[in-house]
Formats: sequence, structure tokens, C-alpha cells
Amino acid sequence: MAAATLFALFFLQGSTSSDLPNSPGDHPFEECPSSPNCIIQSVPYSFDAEELFQKAESALEGMRTEEITSDSQSLQIEAVFRIRLFGFKDDVRIAIDSTDDGSILHIRSASRTGYSDLGVNRRRVERILNRIDQQT
Repeated sequence: MAAATLFALFFLQGSTSSDLPNSPGDHPFEECPSSPNCIIQSVPYSFDAEELFQKAESALEGMRTEEITSDSQSLQIEAVFRIRLFGFKDDVRIAIDSTDDGSILHIRSASRTGYSDLGVNRRRVERILNRIDQQT
């Protein structure tokens, strides 16, 4: 009985924006649904928006994406990831804004289907942010 309870708690635990620091403020994305399968983060950087865009593009290119579409004019990137085990698709959107002292990266990672993502989107956002940080 205890194992089933632990499994249920693990299964229902998913990605939420409170899981990571730098909780989102103003961002250009549709809000996440109430289900724990989506995360939005906004993270400030000290370098300019164009440089951040290039770093974000590079970070995504080194990951297992099914598709990447980027627009250097609007400083936006969209990527599709496919979960290997089940074949589900997740969408990642990145938008970058200039600020007075650098830039800010807004990132949204969300599952297309299901209630919980078992933390996949949160871990993906962490990996992308880490890959950007490794380039600085």
C-alpha cells in the first residue's frame, strides 16, 4: 500500500514554475494550465539580447530536439521535443527581451498531452539554462 501511495505522489508531482528560482514576471507566453506539466521561467542575463539569443540557440541545438525554428529578428525560438519512451511531444518557446543592463530570457516548456509530466519540463528548462550558463 505504501509503495502505491509513493508512486501516486511521484506520478502527480510534475513541473511548476515554483520549482525553479527567478519566478516568472511579465512574459510573452500563454499562462500554464493548472496541471503540473508546464513551466515558465524568466531569467536575467548581463549580456545583450543578440548574444543571449545565440547562446540559447546553441544550447537547444546540442539537445535532442525533433524540430527547431528560430527568428533572429524577433529573438524567439520554438522547439519540439519527443519523449523517447512514450512518444509524447513537448513544446519549448524562448523569447528574449533587451533590458537596460543586459537581457532577459523567457522560457516556457509544456507537455502537449497528459496531466503530469513527472518533472520532465522542469528538468529540461534547468538543462537549457545550465547549457547557456556554461557558454558564459
